[in-house]
Amino acid sequence: MELMNRLRLFIEGMEEREFKQYLLIVLGVILLVTGFLVFRHYRKVGALQERIENINDEREEKVSTILQRMNVVTQQRKQVYDILAKNKDFRIANYFDTLLKKQGLVDKSTVQSPSVVVLGPDYSETILSASFVRMTMKELTELLEKIEKNERVYAKSLEIIKSTKTPKTIEVNVTIATLEPRLKTGT
Repeated sequence: MELMNRLRLFIEGMEEREFKQYLLIVLGVILLVTGFLVFRHYRKVGALQERIENINDEREEKVSTILQRMNVVTQQRKQVYDILAKNKDFRIANYFDTLLKKQGLVDKSTVQSPSVVVLGPDYSETILSASFVRMTMKELTELLEKIEKNERVYAKSLEIIKSTKTPKTIEVNVTIATLEPRLKTGT
C-alpha cells in the first residue's frame, strides 16, 4: 500500500510534460514487450506448422510405399492361390521320388521324411531334405533345373562338398520346400 502511495505522490509531483514523457516510455516498453511476444508466438506457430507439413509429407510418402507393398503382396498372394489351386493333391515327397527316378539318382540319394512348418493362418510349408553321394555337377544342375521348372517347389538350401571318397564327384545336401494351403477347421 505504501508503494502505491509513493507512486501517486510521484505522479502528482510531476509536470504534465514530464508525465507524458514517462507515459510514452511506459507505453513504448509495453508495446515492445507485446510485439516481441507476438513475434515469438507467430514464429513458433510457423515453425510448428512447417514441422506438421513435413511430417504429413513423410506420412503420405510412407503410406504410399505401404500401399504399393500391399498391392505387390496382394498380387503375390493371388499368384500363390492360383498355383496352389492348380494341383490340390500335390505332395512334395511323391514329386521328389518321381524326379529322382527320372534323373536316375535314387541309388545316390538319402531322402528324409518331410517336415511341416506353419506359416500363418493360410499356409504351411512342407520341407524335404535329401543328401546325395557320388554326384556329378551335371547331375546336380539337371536336378536343380527340374526343381526350378516346377512352380510349386523351390530350393531352400544347397550345400556342395567335394567328395573325398570318389574323385570327380561331389556330395550334396539339398533342401526343397513347397507351400500348401492350411485346412480350415470348424468351417
